[in-house]
Order: sequence, then structure tokens, then C-alpha cells
Amino acid sequence: MPYPKDKDMEIARNLMVDDQLRPSEITNLSLLSVMRELPRECCVMPDQQSAAYADMTLPLGQGRVLPQPLLTARLVQAVMPVEKARVLVVGAATGYTAALFSALGANVTALESNTRLAEQGQHFCLQEALNVSWVIAPLSEGAASTAPYDVIYFNGAILRFPAFCAAQLGTSGTMAGVMAAPNRLAEAFVAMREPGSASSFIVTNLFETQLPLLPDLSTPVTFEFYGVSSVKP
Repeated sequence: MPYPKDKDMEIARNLMVDDQLRPSEITNLSLLSVMRELPRECCVMPDQQSAAYADMTLPLGQGRVLPQPLLTARLVQAVMPVEKARVLVVGAATGYTAALFSALGANVTALESNTRLAEQGQHFCLQEALNVSWVIAPLSEGAASTAPYDVIYFNGAILRFPAFCAAQLGTSGTMAGVMAAPNRLAEAFVAMREPGSASSFIVTNLFETQLPLLPDLSTPVTFEFYGVSSVKP
């Protein structure tokens, strides 16, 4: 049974959509509808619930965060999954983004290494998004048992693509997240395989942002040209 809906939180959800998302070119009606309904306040720490719909990234403890609503919306809209698409959420934390993809019709694997966050995320998804399978394992390993994926979504910043992406991303799959780099702002990105390559990816940068790094993921090997990057794991 879904969490009971608090009237004040319902008002805050609608304000988030109308004041933050819609003015910022979030136009997908299915995505907007889901974000009006999904109780984000259940995915934060108890003392942060009053700020659950604010335009800010919220701490979850141990260096982990729930990204700000607009960042999540922009990235999810960039890789909107088709019905029954297989989606891997890397660093699923307390389950908000995994539940969001599930509500959009995807078959979701939520990968999380932090057992405390995963426990909260599993409880949330049992209430709000039954079509989510959880894998508790190092983020650097991916989740081979349900690969290949149509979408691999990094729910935090990375410095490189983990090696598992080469094997677990489907042939025409897409990745999305935030790529950090020394001496410059991080960039939200989408990526797909470089034609003819099994292990290199074409990266398109979307916008500058900030987000803490996910654990277990290390330094990049990157070659850049004309605003697009070819990245090897």
C-alpha cells in the first residue's frame, strides 16, 4: 500500500512541478505527472522532510545525497525509457529515482552498496514501485544478472565509466549522469556506444552542475573534441 499522502506535501509537490520543473523546459507530461505523485519526502532523512521539494540537493549521510528535483528531471527526460525498458540505477540510495523510472513503465534494477540507504530504498519501493529489483553490491560491479540495459543511470557524479558498462549496456543503450573532472565544473551528460566499438562511448554534455561523487568509481581516461567526448572505461 502506498504511503498516506500528506496534504502539505501534496501542495509542495505541485509547487515543485509548477515553479521549478515546468519553467525549466521539463515538458514530458508522463514525467511531470509522476513527479506530482511520488512522495519524495519519504526518501530523505526525517529532519529533511520539510525541504524535500526545495530546489536543492539534500544530504542522506555518509557523503550521499538525494539530487535536486530539477537535475533528476532533466536527466530522466533526456533518456525517457520506452515501456518495459531495462534500466539500471547505479547508486539508487533511498529509491526515489528507481521508483521514478518504474512509474514511467521501466523494469528497474536498483544497485546500491550502502546497506542503510538500500534498506530505506527497498521499503520505499515496496510501497510505491513494485517493479524494482534491488542488488546490494559494490557500485563498480554493476548488476550482470539483469543485463543488458537500455538505460544505465548514475544517481550521483562519476569520474569515469565503470568497466561493467562495456558489457552491461545494450547495443543501442544510453547512459546518463554527471561527469566530474579536475579543475572545472561537473557536466550532466548522456552517452552511447561509439560506432564499431564495444568499449568506447560518445558523450554529449548537457549542462554544468554539481553533485557529490558516488563511491567506488575512479579516474577518467578522456579524449575530447568539439564539445563531445569519446571515453574509454
